Amino acid sequence: MRVVTNTEQENAGRYAMKGFAVGAAQWAGVGLFASGLLYAFMPWYRRTQTVNKFYIVMCFALGGGAHKSDRYMVNYERRGRAQILDEETRKRYELIYGDAFEAEKAAEKPTSQ
Repeated sequence: MRVVTNTEQENAGRYAMKGFAVGAAQWAGVGLFASGLLYAFMPWYRRTQTVNKFYIVMCFALGGGAHKSDRYMVNYERRGRAQILDEETRKRYELIYGDAFEAEKAAEKPTSQ
């Protein structure tokens, strides 16, 4: 879908940011879990500074957020393209069959008097 207006651009940006927040939260959880496992089983990780541990978890969160944001944006574009195709198909159908179809429906309906 080609984002044309400023409103559409803002809607797409909001949806992508929603995806970023979801992905960052999910992958930060994965990073915390991995960090906990490393802390429990790896002596070298226990000696690592807290700042570096935070950086590792933050990398998980940022990577997951970027990935999920991209997936949300692709889905937003696909949904927009499908909507545009449906509208165009409906317009063509109305141009080709609209009048004849309406005339058939009107002829089939019995008029009550």
